[in-house]
Amino acid sequence: MTGGLSRRTALVAMVLAGAGWGAVFVAPELAPLAPALLLAMGRFVAFGAVSLPQLRAVLRADVPWVRVVAHGVTGSLLYYGLVALSVRLAGPTIAVATIGLVPAVMALIAARHRGRAGLAALLPALALVGVGQVLVHLSPTPGPGGWSTVVGTVLALVAVASWSWYGLDSHRLIAARPDLGPVLAGAQGLAAGVLALPVGAWLIATEGVPAEPVRALLVVLFLGLVSSWLAVRLWHAAAARLSSVLVSQLMATETAWGFVFAALLAGAVPGRVALLGEVALVAGVALAVVTDGHRERRERASVADVAHEVSQPGVHAGTGRQGSPRDHAGHSHGHEAPGSSASTARATRSAASRMREDRGSSPEACATASSSAHTSNPA
Repeated sequence: MTGGLSRRTALVAMVLAGAGWGAVFVAPELAPLAPALLLAMGRFVAFGAVSLPQLRAVLRADVPWVRVVAHGVTGSLLYYGLVALSVRLAGPTIAVATIGLVPAVMALIAARHRGRAGLAALLPALALVGVGQVLVHLSPTPGPGGWSTVVGTVLALVAVASWSWYGLDSHRLIAARPDLGPVLAGAQGLAAGVLALPVGAWLIATEGVPAEPVRALLVVLFLGLVSSWLAVRLWHAAAARLSSVLVSQLMATETAWGFVFAALLAGAVPGRVALLGEVALVAGVALAVVTDGHRERRERASVADVAHEVSQPGVHAGTGRQGSPRDHAGHSHGHEAPGSSASTARATRSAASRMREDRGSSPEACATASSSAHTSNPA
């Protein structure tokens, strides 16, 4: 997959990636006799295995392996280890609800350059997503209480920081190195597989082969192929087109899909509180898409306005009068006329670069706006 997707296709890709990640929620139920941590490590080993056909292409590419290995640690081993400990110490309700805040944290970090107005525009959607995360995971099952809950909550917050860094740095890497688009998922899979293999082997050596090993193996292969390899490729393709803020918010679809899969597996309608949480999640994601669409249209209009204003030959900004021969003579000595192709290109590239900074994607996203700098005044 490449970064040349339309906005609608990128949105669909991100929703499908969320479905792949959401399947992880029901994996322990599909193989109940296998330890959850072993399933997680097996998933990453399978991710590495299905990435092996890309090994030659990955090795030929100039992959920044230090960052990719760091992704494997923060997005795989460290994250899931912290989640497992957090659930054990604080209980599933507090741990999972805290970890569910990852999309909100990533969106706020990614939007920090937008200023107060930009952050304020995110709050309604983030509030809906946050409330939805809490309601979906709300459970009457009490936690251990005391210092165990405190420590477990702290570990959950560290897990949030770990995966948030992984997600945002992956987006930055895609933006800075669009040439890695075809191989980055494979490189991350190979790194995660190499890191997870010794941990998985140690778990089997100490705890033994789980009961119903074929069932567990099938679940692990599905998770490695769909929840890791395919979902990550879809995520990377969407990240090359959409802003990092919107991609972060769309990660909440993971919880929404997990809720649907859990209900289907249980064969029962969830309670009213959980249903209300699902509605809030979906509404928050939909509002995020609409808000980002408005922002993108405003920025495109701004770029077009800049290109139009600076492409008017002989018109002085703020006066509206035609330039005199003396004015133009002055420009010929080391100064560019306001309507010159060089000044037009510079101003339009400046506006387009602001769009790319917010989107965190390749320059193709602003190609239409930037091309006006070269066509409005070809002299």
